[in-house]
Amino acid sequence: MAEKVKGLREIIYDPQDVPSPVFAGTLLWVALFFFPLPLMLLIHWWLNQQPETTVWLRLVSVITGLDWRVALAAAVTSSICLGLVAWLIRNLADQNLIEFVQSITDKAGLEWWQRSIMWISPVVLVPLVFFRKAGVIEIALLAGVEGALAATKRIERFPREEVNLVPSDLVAEVEPLRKLQGEVVTYEWRFAPIPEMQPEPFSLKIAFNPSRLDEAKQRPHQRETESDWLRFIRTDLQTPEIVALADALNEIHEERKWTPFQRCRNVLALLESFEAEEEAQKQRFALETFYERKGSAGDIVVAAVTLLKALKETVPEVVLVMDKDKKNIGLGIDGAEDMPESFQGFTYDGRTYFFVELRMTDVGSSKRWRWSWRPVPEEWQPIKVLKVG
Repeated sequence: MAEKVKGLREIIYDPQDVPSPVFAGTLLWVALFFFPLPLMLLIHWWLNQQPETTVWLRLVSVITGLDWRVALAAAVTSSICLGLVAWLIRNLADQNLIEFVQSITDKAGLEWWQRSIMWISPVVLVPLVFFRKAGVIEIALLAGVEGALAATKRIERFPREEVNLVPSDLVAEVEPLRKLQGEVVTYEWRFAPIPEMQPEPFSLKIAFNPSRLDEAKQRPHQRETESDWLRFIRTDLQTPEIVALADALNEIHEERKWTPFQRCRNVLALLESFEAEEEAQKQRFALETFYERKGSAGDIVVAAVTLLKALKETVPEVVLVMDKDKKNIGLGIDGAEDMPESFQGFTYDGRTYFFVELRMTDVGSSKRWRWSWRPVPEEWQPIKVLKVG
């Protein structure tokens, strides 16, 4: 399981970033650092073969103290490199290439080695210039390195269209719940955005409307057929309490600038804090599960899909997965295409999903559900996938 969790880090990226910070930073490095040296030397060599024919070129040498050929080579090189950057970013932002490069790292900005070069380069070069041991080409290359690093540092994720999780017709009902007007429920859980790091504590509070809780008790609670499972999820997709909870979670996600996959894992971590019931006395809707903070495996799966659907496109696509006897149920989470086969769950409708199921564990004197990421068990085959529209 440790290897599996470690592997999951490879897909922490946001496919909506076009181009991604790492992809754009890579282009800047190629165009402003590795490319200029041979280009500048080539231009400088060619200019040295030309006679001095104009007064203004000699004037450049007098004013700048530089050989006009060197100055012209530096100007042409920088112009070509900047133009190359713009062209590459505009024309090579292929989605698959971006996702591949972005999957290498889960954070934007400067890596430690880039920061080191940014500060070490001028420290080494300035004394050389002072003692006239460095020429204009070295200085131009330093400027290119520093420019590439500074530009990479300033690149931010391209803003996505703001996702409104609270429909206009529910604002009047959701706001009082966010202001804790009603029966308040406190959620406390721990989550590690990067699996290798220590989990961080999180908490939030949401109020529940007592009359809506009473109404939920009157619903038919049979959950046997495929249509029953879908009804359990769809019933609460627009319930104000679920929308309020999704909105509160989204604020945490936006503040932390988590990727869609990290946000999905955070929702699952929240549900792991609920009390586990092996044999539930009743089958719960998501509203009841989040209010009581406990449930059977089926209750938790329904609650997970409902909340993830309420978070809309801020999280990956999620589907219900049932075994051949329709007695066991799990989750399918989109985004496993580039993972090794040992991490992939199943393929459905042309997309590859992770498979996640619940396993009960003892935590102190109580029982908790834990999500297990694994291939679909053989005894589940053939599986039934239910997509919630």
